Amino acid sequence: MRNLYIIGTGAQAKYIIEICKDYHIQGLIDILSREHIGKIINGVKVIYFIEDFENLVNNLDGEVIVAYGNNQIKKEIVIRLEAKGYKFATIISKNAYISSFVDIGEGTIINPNVTILPNVNIGKHVIIHSGSVIEHDNELGDFVNIAPMVSTAGNVKIGEESYVYTGSVIIPKVKIGKRVIIGAGSLVLKDIPDDSVVFGVPAKAREGKL
Repeated sequence: MRNLYIIGTGAQAKYIIEICKDYHIQGLIDILSREHIGKIINGVKVIYFIEDFENLVNNLDGEVIVAYGNNQIKKEIVIRLEAKGYKFATIISKNAYISSFVDIGEGTIINPNVTILPNVNIGKHVIIHSGSVIEHDNELGDFVNIAPMVSTAGNVKIGEESYVYTGSVIIPKVKIGKRVIIGAGSLVLKDIPDDSVVFGVPAKAREGKL
């Protein structure tokens, strides 16, 4: 069984502890404070602070998963670890249904009760939360975050670092730009440009952040 180091100590890390069945979890790495070293979270110990862990690549046997919800911070951590030679795991719940005709990038996390239909292309370091449905021929860019109970119809494209919040629905053939935020419960009926914040039924652009 391969070894796994989990970057993060919050909700995303707890998901990994729950669904990770193919790895032996070596410990958690906190990204906020050294003060948390030694703390036990759901049976797993915090063993390093991120700044210390980043320099241990030659002394560790195992892979890492960055389990953190903020796309920008997550990307920054991944870039640093990648440059130092760390290898990334891909964690998929055994309770997810995934077509045989799906491509999944490294570092991606797929939680329980997710359904992914044929000819979907999922980028690197994506997270798809519980109960979401990704229909046929979707494309999800790197670092996309799909919250629980999201439904994307066929031929949807979502650009890198975008975050689709809980319960949102995207109709067929819609293109979502990069770094887009789609508020909870939204109905997306048309394309959304890069760096937009939208929400509502139907979803409309708003100023600032949610």
